[in-house]
Amino acid sequence: MEKENALQDNTNQELRDAVLEEIRAIAMARGTDFLQIRSGELEIADTDALPPHLGAAIASAERSSTGVKLKFYDKLRALELLGKALGAFEQTEPVQSDSSLLRAIIDSTKGALDTNDIPELQQAATAGDDLVEQTQSSSL
Repeated sequence: MEKENALQDNTNQELRDAVLEEIRAIAMARGTDFLQIRSGELEIADTDALPPHLGAAIASAERSSTGVKLKFYDKLRALELLGKALGAFEQTEPVQSDSSLLRAIIDSTKGALDTNDIPELQQAATAGDDLVEQTQSSSL
């Protein structure tokens, strides 16, 4: 039974490695691997001359009356999947911010909150702030 589990674990690891290699090939492929411009003319690379892993990036190819149409798999999605698989997007340190509002929110969880130090918040009016000064009116 242990031998079967070890074999299954090895097969799963090989499958994971193969999937990551396919995603990596898509993520790292560049248009210049397949297309070149020479003397103002667009040329498609000879697929026999391409490294085998680059074929993973091609979703489809078709010939039309105007030439050859190549479609590629989504590079950004492949980069995202590869980054997630490698843990590239895991945040290891908290976001640093000088925002006094953010600091006040964090501090409010620790005790009393003094809103006078938060310029983003409008302070309460004090006595007399609500009075309108009289102006001289001109008669018509």
